[in-house]
Amino acid sequence: MSTYSLSAKSSMESLQSSSSLQSAPDKLAPAVTGPMVWKGSELHPAKYVLTLDASEVENIRSAVISFKLLGLPRSEINKSTFPLTSALASKLSAISTAIHRGSGVAVLRGLDAANFNDEEATIAFAGVSSYVCALRATDSYANQTLSHVRDATHDTVPEWARNIGLAGSKITSAMDFHSDRFSGDILALHVRDDGGVRSGGEQYVASFWQIYNELLEKDPAILETMATANWPFELKQKDREPYLELGPTLFFSKGKPMCQLVKAPLLGSPRIPRDPKMPALSAEQMHALHAVEELAKQFCTQLDRQKGDIQFINNLSIMHARAAYGAGQKRSTRHLLRMFLRDPAEAWEKPASFKTNFDDPFTPGRQQNLPVVDSDPWRKISGRESHG
Repeated sequence: MSTYSLSAKSSMESLQSSSSLQSAPDKLAPAVTGPMVWKGSELHPAKYVLTLDASEVENIRSAVISFKLLGLPRSEINKSTFPLTSALASKLSAISTAIHRGSGVAVLRGLDAANFNDEEATIAFAGVSSYVCALRATDSYANQTLSHVRDATHDTVPEWARNIGLAGSKITSAMDFHSDRFSGDILALHVRDDGGVRSGGEQYVASFWQIYNELLEKDPAILETMATANWPFELKQKDREPYLELGPTLFFSKGKPMCQLVKAPLLGSPRIPRDPKMPALSAEQMHALHAVEELAKQFCTQLDRQKGDIQFINNLSIMHARAAYGAGQKRSTRHLLRMFLRDPAEAWEKPASFKTNFDDPFTPGRQQNLPVVDSDPWRKISGRESHG
């Protein structure tokens, strides 16, 4: 488990606080230590890749068949409807420990051997993930629980969507380092197709806690800027004008720094431009964006990826990025399934002043949508606060 030591630029008050502190650098949380603080050269695949053996793959296949025979909607996938052996259940539960108290990154490998079709892969992804983190997030704006990360740039645009941009998960351009804002504690990605050798789309991860410690020592004013609740997030609405929501990009609770820095709602993108009526970022905020990006590049590592992998990434402490892919006139075959998750047994306490924001995706009773095929890549189902 990570431990925390006091820094000269921090105070015991911040270590004990359960609310987000947004004042001077001496109120920033202490420097963090432990396995979640790492540089790219220190995080080898052998430390985070967990491989399924043939009997475990067969157990998962049997669970998929068992669930299909129940005739239930996919929203009913959970440990009781997706039965696994106690040994495999324990193996998957250990992944939650690794992503909450270890490096923050874990990859489950070997499901490619099951040769699942699209429906089976969706069931397997949700079923296996339920043993790692029991709760699945559903975006209240997009009403999506599982989304498809794919190249939709070649899709024929329907008339109603002529002025609607594709979400970041549907385009092939590179993505800077980010943590998806108020989307969920854990990011889970199932690699259905990696796009092929030398096709781009490489994934990168960086420890925000390593970045935090670096800035706390060398430039704490950047952290002060991030923790101040005046970042101008533009939140899209389905049939109305977007609205402004001010908030921080850095939170604290019980000594844990939590990053929720995503650029699309702050800067817009070529496909989804920012509304001109929205305020621009300050010079200090732009400097913070640049500094965090440069440190993430310095400390990152390329995520080891194979077809069939299920990746689990702590969305509060680990930043992720993606290289461009699919150059040329042909549609890329790269295809990942994505969910955001929470493990109630391991979930970090959230800052009191923003607890509602963090908890909203996990509102009990909200309808879950786990589509096998991505039929609507436009803003109708695209989250407004995540990706890029």
